[in-house]
This record gives sequence, C-alpha cells and structure tokens, in this order.
Amino acid sequence: MKRLLVSALLLLILAPRAAVAQADGCRGALEALNRVKEQITPQLSISTKNGNDRLQTMQSTLERGTRVCKEFPELWFYLAVISQKLGMDKDAQYAREKLDRFQEEGNWDRKEEFDPFTRPPIPRSPVADSAPMLVTALASTSVGRKWALVVGIDDFADPRAEKLDYAVKDSRDFANFLKDPQGGRFDPNHVAYLANSNATIRGLREQLGKIRMHAKADDLVVIYIASHGSPREMDPNGVSYILAHDTDLDNPATLYSSSLQMIDLVQMVNREFQAGRVVLILDTCFSGDALTGGAGRRAGDAETAPFSLAFDNLKMGHGRAVLTASRSNERSWEIQSKDKQGNGYFTHYLLEVLRETQGKGSLEHLFSAVSARVAARVSADLNASQNPTFEFSDEASNIVLGTPESVTQ
Repeated sequence: MKRLLVSALLLLILAPRAAVAQADGCRGALEALNRVKEQITPQLSISTKNGNDRLQTMQSTLERGTRVCKEFPELWFYLAVISQKLGMDKDAQYAREKLDRFQEEGNWDRKEEFDPFTRPPIPRSPVADSAPMLVTALASTSVGRKWALVVGIDDFADPRAEKLDYAVKDSRDFANFLKDPQGGRFDPNHVAYLANSNATIRGLREQLGKIRMHAKADDLVVIYIASHGSPREMDPNGVSYILAHDTDLDNPATLYSSSLQMIDLVQMVNREFQAGRVVLILDTCFSGDALTGGAGRRAGDAETAPFSLAFDNLKMGHGRAVLTASRSNERSWEIQSKDKQGNGYFTHYLLEVLRETQGKGSLEHLFSAVSARVAARVSADLNASQNPTFEFSDEASNIVLGTPESVTQ
C-alpha cells in the first residue's frame, strides 16, 4: 500500500469540480493565495524596488482573488497583512472588516492570525526573559518538559480516499515509544494521540494549539503524522496536503479548507511554537513537499530543486527539524511481507534505530541510519525508490528525543 491518494482517482474526483471552482474564481484565487504564502519572507521590504514590486504584485493578485472568491477568510487575512505592509491603510481596514464579519459568523478565529513578515522567534531563557537562550543550551541534552502530538489515519470519512493498512499502527507504536521510560521518556500525559475519527482537521488544530499554548522556551516538541499525502501535481492549485480524517475531496476549495497544508504546518512549527526544540516527522507520501518546491518535477528527477521560501524561513529559526518519509516526488511504502511487523518502511526503521539507541542518539545520527535502511530495503523489496529527507536549522541536529525531562512534575 502507498501513502497517497492514487493519482487517477484524485484527478477524476477533482477534474469535474475544478471547472466549477475555476468558473467562480476560487481555483485561481486559492492558487494565488498559496503562492503568496510560500513567497512571503521577512526579507521582503518596501524599501527596495524588488521587494516593493513583489509586494505590489501580491496585493493586486489577492485583491482580484477576493472579488471572485469572496467567502474565503484566509484570502482576506493575507490581503490585510500585505496591504498594511504597503501602507495601503484603507484596503487593509476593509479586509479587516471582512475578517470581523467572518469571526462573528464563526468562520474565522483570530487566534490563527500572525505576522508572516516577522522572523522566527529566538528561544528565550526561562530565567531571564530579556536574554536569548545560549546556543550551548540549545545544543545540550537538557530540556524542560517534553510534548508530543502523534497522529495516524487509516480510515477516512470520504470514501474516495483509499484506506491505509498501517498508518494507525505506525502512530500507535511511535506514541508507545515516546511514553516508554526506557525509550522516549515522555510524560504520558503530555503525549496527545489522535487516530482515525478523532484526527479531524479541527482536532489536529486544537491539539497543535494546546502545544503552542503550553510549551515553553526550554521545552521539546515532537509532532508525528502518518496519513495520506498529496503532491502539488495532484491538486489543480499546486498545493501539497496532509489529509485529515474528515477531509472533503469534493472540490479544490473543500480540499483546501479541510486538510492540513504542508506550508501551514511548517509555518506553525517555525513561527508559532515558543519551544526551543521542535521536531516534525511526516510519514506520508510526497512529504518532501514540506521542504521543497515539488512542482515541475518528475519521478526519477534528482533531488536538486531549491528549498521553498517557506522552508528558508524555517532555516532562519533555531532548534527546528523536519524529517520526512520520502522526497517530494516519491511514495511512502507500507511493508506487506507477513514476516515483517506491519509498519511503513519509514516508521519501521525509525523505531528500529530509536530502540537500538534507547532514544539517546542525536537526530543527525537517527536520520543517517534511518535513511540508509529505508532506501536499501525499499529498493530490494519493491525495486522502487523511497529516500527520506531532513533539514535542520541551527542547533537542531543535536536534539535527542529520549533525553529526560529536567522539570519535576
């Protein structure tokens, strides 16, 4: 089994609806929104001609999008932010008034708002809030508390999403390792676990919000998701998704609003968590789209595409790591042999290496070993390619998942 929506199936689902979405303008508007989200970086400034021109283009593109796709709050949010950046106060105010209405109707949550032009936060010392945490502290094996969100989805509410065999088992095995006092050494009360019908888009966002609220500067956060992933080429708007249990495949707009976009997840990990160490582990097909611009690449192409601007922002942060099951143009395979333990290849070898080291190895060591084993076994068993990917920002390669908490309960 492969952790993706079969290309032909998804295209058949979306193609008839895409014409409708394009007719009402939402298809083009959502495509524009996604590109804007990827291209916003803290370096963009109206003080340079290039920066001002790019911001002006973004603003006019989004403004056109809101004319034809009027009921999509995120379009208005980014229009407000960019208009404000350009000093277009009337346009920004008008967009904010639209967001006020969406909030009154229950279709927009102010908690989701952030400034995409700010640099990722530098972790602060819990003792002296005015002083940045020392680099040596980030690199050490000492952490405060540890928090985790583990998600596995085999069964989807939309019958057009193919069932998986081992995503739930993968997630359950990983959660059990984290809670093992001889393994991950996480407090079981701090490991949130969502599977199948509990792993709705609202449930995912709620649990991410709880971690965002509770995790402090000297803490460690781990987010693990096993589900379907879709590459840009499968979506008419060029967006990469992780499917939730209740993702609606009816049309591009419902897919957009009811699934977790790779870029949004990366932005949340980078910008909205105050924890000094955050590790994102994605066991989905095409999960490398979290790191690279997957559009325009074909199976078999070398992994030479430049990192997306969204991930460039992550690399400016501190203590951030993303490990993915495959490159952006590859599938994440599940082991089918009866003599195996019934996991996906990626999680099988991830847990194998973690157990060998009792969770005490660094992420750099962990990824090196897992990547080599996955690539070799998938090639030998299936004559296929699956190459896990990773990226570490400053001080992230030395993160140790199994390091004990230093804060007493």
